[in-house]
Amino acid sequence: MRVAKFCERNIEFTEADKAIESLRMNYRDDIEIRVVDCFRRCLKCRVQPFCRIRLTTIEANDAEALVKQILKAVQREN
Repeated sequence: MRVAKFCERNIEFTEADKAIESLRMNYRDDIEIRVVDCFRRCLKCRVQPFCRIRLTTIEANDAEALVKQILKAVQREN
């Protein structure tokens, strides 16, 4: 199981919360969600949703695209 870390501040400003909800509902056996305080990406934080899996930052324009990118990253690692 992979851990996807989401920035608390990014969740406030973007659709990251929708991505988290989708992952928790549909992929909870494959991806563990963790919300962390801050990734110190202040300029991008308010622009688009993102998360980190290991040391890789995954970004997208919206929640749906973010979920797809996360799933691709998890499949590549397996």
